[in-house]
Amino acid sequence: MKSVMACGHSANAHTESGKPVCIICAPLPAAYVKVERVDLTGRKARCSDCGREVDSSYDLPFFEFRPTLALDSFYSGCYGWN
Repeated sequence: MKSVMACGHSANAHTESGKPVCIICAPLPAAYVKVERVDLTGRKARCSDCGREVDSSYDLPFFEFRPTLALDSFYSGCYGWN
């Protein structure tokens, strides 16, 4: 189960000591602080590039929980993974 970081992203890397981190937001302090997972039932996430919408999930690539907005964010791979 992925950790959720204070920046809103799912942890997508680990520090050298094995702690979860959001590599997108590092070196900001929030990238290193784990927070409690929120129930995402009924929420949708939109791809930040192509606009595709899917059910929100902490397992989506580059997932970002956006509690103050109607939609969360993720990347669908629409432009590749390079």
